[in-house]
Amino acid sequence: MELSIIGAGRTGSTLGRLARRAGYSIGPVVCRTASHAREAAAFIGAGRPGTVPAGAELTLIAVPDGEIPGIVRSLRLERGAVVAHTCAALGAEALRPLRPAGAIHPLRSFGDPAKAAAGFVGTACAIDGDAAAVRALERFARAIGGRPLRVRPGRKALYHAGAVFASNYLVAGLDAAIRLFGRAGVPRATAAEALCRLAEGTLANVRAVGIPEALTGPIERGDEETVRRHVAALADVPELLGPYREMGKRTVDVARAKGTLDAAGARRMADALVPGKESTRR
Repeated sequence: MELSIIGAGRTGSTLGRLARRAGYSIGPVVCRTASHAREAAAFIGAGRPGTVPAGAELTLIAVPDGEIPGIVRSLRLERGAVVAHTCAALGAEALRPLRPAGAIHPLRSFGDPAKAAAGFVGTACAIDGDAAAVRALERFARAIGGRPLRVRPGRKALYHAGAVFASNYLVAGLDAAIRLFGRAGVPRATAAEALCRLAEGTLANVRAVGIPEALTGPIERGDEETVRRHVAALADVPELLGPYREMGKRTVDVARAKGTLDAAGARRMADALVPGKESTRR
């Protein structure tokens, strides 16, 4: 099957290299400039570099979200050819009226295309779209070493919000943790190393036993007084008090699911998360 890549930047080039290794024939490799297209084709190891959108049996559109409508208007495809985009938050509807159309979003960073290609095996690839497109994209995902992840039509934004929690908010959460360690006198580099190891251990526990079983900490064990001390201390860092409380509420729900916090304990923990609120303990 011939593959066309429109928008052969970091994501498109990585997928192109993986596709060539998997036995796909690389056709058009399209970028804004001829020089970038030539560089992308060289990285992929095959392809016909150019600047005019051209389709193939399978066409991957890996451009910024706002550029998709323009590509759709200008792209011409043979009957039955499959077209898909790699946007994280949009589904196949972004490619209408083209059919069969779909979307494939590899759940990983493409900051370094060479490293992304080398470590791609096992990467989840979110897929949605018309039946023929889904079949072609699932074959493609498996061929390049990915794991197809079917997403319901119209739910792509929810999928992407979940990915933000697991990736972007993980970084933001670690940044908050490093700032609090700094307030406690721990140098930034030392804090980053210690907290990354803590996070890695937590992720290993999630892989090993799942959620909610992997949950630990003061909320999970019903340690109301420790949570109150945290809330009181965070009065000096008010911009982090809100995030701490909101994640605390979510943690109460997970602890309830684990069974280590009963209804009364959950109410007490909810009170502990409110600055200055008295305990309801009897």
